Amino acid sequence: MFSQTGPTTAPVSLPLTEGPFAGGRDSLAKYEIPAWYGEAKFGIWSHWGPQSGVEQGDWYARNMYIPTERQYKYHLATYGPQSKVGYKDLVPQFKGAEWDPEHLMDLYAKAGAKYFFSMGVHHDNFDM
Repeated sequence: MFSQTGPTTAPVSLPLTEGPFAGGRDSLAKYEIPAWYGEAKFGIWSHWGPQSGVEQGDWYARNMYIPTERQYKYHLATYGPQSKVGYKDLVPQFKGAEWDPEHLMDLYAKAGAKYFFSMGVHHDNFDM
């Protein structure tokens, strides 16, 4: 069983389902890439998450703490010292109020994408 808790949720137990692979290299070595993936010449991977609310790059949550990075300088000038306003304080800017997944999929298909992958979790450890 997998148990997860959050700031506003009670513990939830989810059953783990057995899959086709065991937790080892020998088992994973038997995996075969699906033909559709090998034949697809173009696909889209989305890294849309809380860092998008700030609109300063995909690695904002990391780079805002590195003094040599442009996101650090942007953060300091826009929000103040990182010790007072950290990444966790910026997450609420990510709302997705106008997100229209069907429209996006139509655009991606028109662009010729044969597959789409959405990020589940990025370096900021925010579960999507």
